[in-house]
Amino acid sequence: MKLHLMLAFTLLATSAAVTQAESEAPVVSDEDIAGALEVRVIDPYLELHTGPGRGYPVIYVVEKGEDIAVVSRRTTWYLIADKRGKTGWVTRESLARTLEDTGTPVALPETRQGDFLRSKFRVGFTVGSQDGSDQISVMGGYRLNKYFGVEAEYGKFFAYNGEGEMKSASLLVEPTDRWNFSPFLSLGYGTQDFNRKSRLPGRGEVTGDFYSVGGGVNYYIGFNFVLRGEYRRMTFSVDDDTVGNDVWRIGFSSFF
Repeated sequence: MKLHLMLAFTLLATSAAVTQAESEAPVVSDEDIAGALEVRVIDPYLELHTGPGRGYPVIYVVEKGEDIAVVSRRTTWYLIADKRGKTGWVTRESLARTLEDTGTPVALPETRQGDFLRSKFRVGFTVGSQDGSDQISVMGGYRLNKYFGVEAEYGKFFAYNGEGEMKSASLLVEPTDRWNFSPFLSLGYGTQDFNRKSRLPGRGEVTGDFYSVGGGVNYYIGFNFVLRGEYRRMTFSVDDDTVGNDVWRIGFSSFF
């Protein structure tokens, strides 16, 4: 009985926490509002949701004739803020029925590099070279804030004398969103396994930890896709010895 009550209490608490999170208005900075497109509502009202989807509740309503700022876009939803500081997400269809200050229908802004840096999640892949061997990897990332993010990666590499796999986690720093490209710095740690071909001399399997430092550039190419170029210096510790590898690679990322 006590176990059932504890489970029921936990479910209720979790449900209440989710409901509270979904009912919170999105946060928009004064800097984002200052650089946003301003339009005027011409429909009787405009419903503002807490998130970019119809499953999120409506928390505010902007009435006809009021001015709003279009801050960013996520798929077919736009984040807006009104003159009272109220914020929320509206559909593309709803926002299309607004006017610019010239009285002409609004030309909705498309996804930009700044939206990439404000997005929470990203996935991608890269191909390249690691100290003469071919490398391919997939990755997933989460943005902690506008400038910092974390990334997990899994990769395979192929050399003339064997092949291996790599797993790592990295901290990314992207200091600016002012251009269509954004430089970034990375600091990572991981492990790498190498399997030597059986017919060659030496140990068959070698496992070593490594840390990496590097930098690169993300270049926004359209919609939700980014071209990525990167260099990393990987330093391995194997059997009380230290070995360094240079890694050059290029790839694509998508954000949402």
